[in-house]
Amino acid sequence: MPFWDKESQEETMISVKETDIQRIEQAVNGSLPVRYLEQIREQNGGAPEAMAVMVEFKNTWSDEESGLHLPLRSMTSLTFERYLDELSVLREWDVEGNVMMFAEGEGSYFWYFHFTEAAEPTVSCLDISDETTHFVAATYDEWLTKLSTDVPEVVMPDVVFLTLPEIKDILRGDDENEKLLAYSHWMILDEEQEELIEAFMTLIERNDQPDFLGSYAYYLMEVLTNNPELLEQKRDDVTALILSKGDDLDAEDLLSWMDEEVDEEF
Repeated sequence: MPFWDKESQEETMISVKETDIQRIEQAVNGSLPVRYLEQIREQNGGAPEAMAVMVEFKNTWSDEESGLHLPLRSMTSLTFERYLDELSVLREWDVEGNVMMFAEGEGSYFWYFHFTEAAEPTVSCLDISDETTHFVAATYDEWLTKLSTDVPEVVMPDVVFLTLPEIKDILRGDDENEKLLAYSHWMILDEEQEELIEAFMTLIERNDQPDFLGSYAYYLMEVLTNNPELLEQKRDDVTALILSKGDDLDAEDLLSWMDEEVDEEF
């Protein structure tokens, strides 16, 4: 099975820079998996053929009846700037050690490498919907064996999400981690999405919490790409906002994500 979903990739991705690979490997004090680098050199990020990763533990996405798995939406592009942005996201959720995010699934699930003294990094998943991390595979090659394109429709009757009034009550508080989690629940609710977009844009503009800036920027892109009409309305304003942050955000990566969605719509 080919790794990349070529049919959904209409935009040519920017090739990975060997200097970025070297800088990241120095930062994590380890070597990126050989197979991972082969795939990233073929296409620097985008949608894989697989839609899920089969797992052996209970989680917030699936149950034993449907087959335990977690979603896989996209592989992130490999740049040193994005590595730093995503490292800040992992740190916000108390993921420590030499780590690097490499994929995400449906806004709440983040796949990352954990580098130790072993020859290859292990693979884990951060689930921000319940603030947990899960060990998934001892190597990247093992993780690849768990990928699946044939996953039953997920039914999650036992998963309880916050209501919008509960979310807004939390957002009036002072705990930034609780507020970040509340925003992720708001995204899942799919209610009052224009207000949510405006909230993210305000947070990015004010930048009162620089440690959370990257998370809010990626959340904003997630909501926009899930709402094509709002994306078209807000595109110019969002572009100007992201560019105004200078080196605080990986503007190239964020805007290419937004532009890719616009190209698919039209």
